[in-house]
Amino acid sequence: MTNKDLTPKQLLELKRNSQIKAYVHPTRITILRMLATKKRTVSSVAKELNVHPANITHHFKLLERVGLIKLVEKRDIGKNIEKYYRSVARSFVVNADRSGRSSKQALELSILRNHLSTAIGTVKTDDKHKVVAVIRIARITPRDIKVLHSKIMKLIQEFARFDSASGKSYTLNISAYPNETDYVSREKIIIDH
Repeated sequence: MTNKDLTPKQLLELKRNSQIKAYVHPTRITILRMLATKKRTVSSVAKELNVHPANITHHFKLLERVGLIKLVEKRDIGKNIEKYYRSVARSFVVNADRSGRSSKQALELSILRNHLSTAIGTVKTDDKHKVVAVIRIARITPRDIKVLHSKIMKLIQEFARFDSASGKSYTLNISAYPNETDYVSREKIIIDH
């Protein structure tokens, strides 16, 4: 195969559900960022991420299937053929407005789930850094959820002010979503490590 010259677009708006679902996984976002800068093989990306290539091959296949990356070169290196991929864009923006309200809510919760799943896979038992997890269920009126939303946005801004080049990277996930199960409002789980 001859080399294809692929220059990624500056920005690609994701409208199709298959592309959005493929994009929102933290590992795939990282892969796309890496492939936006230059063409790479699965092995070179795996080495940089400090994982075995078998652990990320499925991510490459999915990203290629939905059209977010393209195979741009094959090199015959004897026993194997190296495949080089490139991202089709440097940046992506999710347009969830085309889907229904419930689809947008499901997408938001899927993004949170994917980030948490990735974090679970990277936690080390000897990690000295603090993890705080709190699950609290309460009955809230529509008026009060608007007030809560405003307070959460202020907390996120405060969290961002702690950003320091010398600090450990932390992710803050906050979600408030309708719970169809009628729990007692004082239900609470706190894990403070």
